[in-house]
Amino acid sequence: MDRNNTSLNQVNLFIIGVNKAGSSWLHYLLDTHPDVYMSKVKEHNYFGKTYPDNRDEYHKYFPFDKEFRYYGESTPTYFSSREIAEEIKEYCPNAKVLAIVRDPIQRLLSHYYFRKQIGVIPEKADLDEGLEIDPHLLIDSHYEKTLPVYQEIFGVDNFKVVSLEGGKQDIDALWKEMCEFLGLTLTDLPDSKLKAENPTGSKAFRGFYRAAVLPIKLKAPGLYKLILQNKLFYWIKTISLAILGTANKQDIPNELMLQLKREFEPTYNYLDSIGFANTYRRNQVNN
Repeated sequence: MDRNNTSLNQVNLFIIGVNKAGSSWLHYLLDTHPDVYMSKVKEHNYFGKTYPDNRDEYHKYFPFDKEFRYYGESTPTYFSSREIAEEIKEYCPNAKVLAIVRDPIQRLLSHYYFRKQIGVIPEKADLDEGLEIDPHLLIDSHYEKTLPVYQEIFGVDNFKVVSLEGGKQDIDALWKEMCEFLGLTLTDLPDSKLKAENPTGSKAFRGFYRAAVLPIKLKAPGLYKLILQNKLFYWIKTISLAILGTANKQDIPNELMLQLKREFEPTYNYLDSIGFANTYRRNQVNN
């Protein structure tokens, strides 16, 4: 196997975000390729917090003794700072970096429900109140303020932005594009990879999550990571979502929608400039 792109005992493939734009879906999509190993645990948050310390602890999640061309991880907050981009570059200069984007308003709405799920925004807060409580709802959708840094540091050969909506519309084209970017042999995809991997839960599911899962995540993060590696947890989550449902997203009031369109005009312009004009400019007009 050609492993010229792999540095010995290093993670060399990173999904850096964006929050609630499909990073989990992209993670498990890449994991279907026989030459790619994506870590069983997501959101390591190693860079920007722990790096360069505790490297052995970070590396234990990757089977470097196996014959993979890429060892990858996904932390959907890595996109947010130059410091993190520079740390990843220092750690693995030839790393391949992927970001996935989504219509900025739809991403914001999904993030709003997720932040309710983890208790940052009160369950009763409407979207206007949520925007006042949590500035990240707006900040994280401004891709034009964060992603160009990765373009600058890693260059066009090692950094790529893909679209959630574009991938859902034509997954075969997206898969071919990613395999070409990574220099991998094109393989067939299982049909199951068309579904969302980390959907936002309904009000009932969010209550269940805050009561049963969130305390473990906050008070025992090590145990939480172990639980995530257990297939039983994935099964329980899947069944719970099937029973309790996913978020029934509210319609955004017209006045607020107009404000958000004005807010994200630079974001849509950026998406136009990197090749997504047909996907997002149309969505902006129709919204």
